[in-house]
Amino acid sequence: MTPYIKPHFTYQQQIELLKERNLVINDEPFALEKLKLISYYRLSAYFLPFYSSKNRFIDNITFEDIIELYHFDKELRILTFNAIEKIEIFLRASIAYSFSKSHGAFGYTDIVNFCCKTDDFEWLINDIQKETSRSKETFVKHFRDNYTGNDLPIWMVVEIISFGTLSKLYTVLCPATEKEILDGINLPSFVFKNWLHVFSYVRNISAHHSRLWNRQFVIKAKIPKHKQEFKGMVNDKYYTFAVMTNYILKSINDSFDFKNELINLFYKYPSVDKKAMGFVDGWEDLEVWG
Repeated sequence: MTPYIKPHFTYQQQIELLKERNLVINDEPFALEKLKLISYYRLSAYFLPFYSSKNRFIDNITFEDIIELYHFDKELRILTFNAIEKIEIFLRASIAYSFSKSHGAFGYTDIVNFCCKTDDFEWLINDIQKETSRSKETFVKHFRDNYTGNDLPIWMVVEIISFGTLSKLYTVLCPATEKEILDGINLPSFVFKNWLHVFSYVRNISAHHSRLWNRQFVIKAKIPKHKQEFKGMVNDKYYTFAVMTNYILKSINDSFDFKNELINLFYKYPSVDKKAMGFVDGWEDLEVWG
């Protein structure tokens, strides 16, 4: 290992460095403003597809090309977050309804109502207690002011806990409850649980303003073998995530047209390399998007 010795660069020095690396900067005041607003380091993730060799840009690549890709990725994250939000809200509502119908408002506090090991249950309950105890929601204050007991009813809990904890809660549900939630989705339990993990992972990327374009996903999706239209897809690119998202939204009858939103975004940014995200020519006409 070697010590990190890179020095501080002023904004003007950053511009000169980009010029040395063959990047065309037609409007220096514009570039200076963007470097102040976004930062060189964040933008550097979008340099890579424009390099001809290490730290050397392809001829005639402009600073505006970099900014366009950055803005595309920003809009992709917003679109992605909005789509996942609809799946997340569906899951919160479905768990609250199906679980409370079988086990009551506070049944989630008893391990007998779950199908899991003791350690997994204790881990889940600990997360729920930590997240609900620090909630500042008005409905939580109202409950605490008017009712006895420390535990909130399940329909309040699901509105407070993170998507990650919600996914953990789903993974320990017993088959009867899970079957109700999966009604109409037509996926094996282990596949849907994996997809929730992927959704949570991508949601966190989007929420923390990290790059989605050209990203290789660390959490890999399981491809349902019983659905021929999914056959042949790679499991670590945005395209597969997009197919999964579109499939779930259609299965739960959500009106959000994710496919059309993607088409409009690609139309707005025609120069963006969609293949770097796993998309193929004519993707929108494939059976899996029907």
